[in-house]
Amino acid sequence: MPAASRALLLLGAAHPDEPPGALAALPVGRRDARLLRLRERTLGPALEIETRCPACDERLELTVPGADLRAASPAAAPEPLRLDHNGTTVTFRLPTSRDLLDATDADGLLRRCVLEAHDSNGEPVADLGHEVRAALAQAMAEADPLAEVDLAMTCVACGHEWSDVLDVASFVWAEFEAWAPRLLRDVHRLASAYGWAERDVLAMSAWRRGQYLQLLDA
Repeated sequence: MPAASRALLLLGAAHPDEPPGALAALPVGRRDARLLRLRERTLGPALEIETRCPACDERLELTVPGADLRAASPAAAPEPLRLDHNGTTVTFRLPTSRDLLDATDADGLLRRCVLEAHDSNGEPVADLGHEVRAALAQAMAEADPLAEVDLAMTCVACGHEWSDVLDVASFVWAEFEAWAPRLLRDVHRLASAYGWAERDVLAMSAWRRGQYLQLLDA
């Protein structure tokens, strides 16, 4: 399943009253801000990220507060947006999950988001050219900064500096994928020991479930 589909699956579970089409039409950064809020409510406020230094292969751990990432994303960007570059004016919107699923490459993604393009004489422009496309991609990134998160890294072992892209949708999905089996095991232990129904165990806070599990281990 593509990362965009997984993101929509999580959001659909978290927001059952919102139409799937409305969730799919969210700009990617606003979608990922919602994913981060869901992750914070379920797993805690900080993202624990592991990576390796590309220079010396040292294993590194990085803690990133989810709220800090969400703060970079505007609540709602005014659309459509406009770019003026080298005599070409482009009216565009921000990419959505639907665009990510339907586009086959980066140029295709840009084409889906361009609403209108014309030159200084008002004539339509069919081929934007490399420079305009690059400027358009930059304008999209500035208008929706959470859509692509670059994390600045410094290796504590060798001092090498580099940046890694954090794919929020894939990261959050991987965390839930690891968390769900652990939760089911906890439900099984508590239900077996106390005779509680699954819904009653899940209704408890994570702290309370942990306290009962500690009693079973005592």
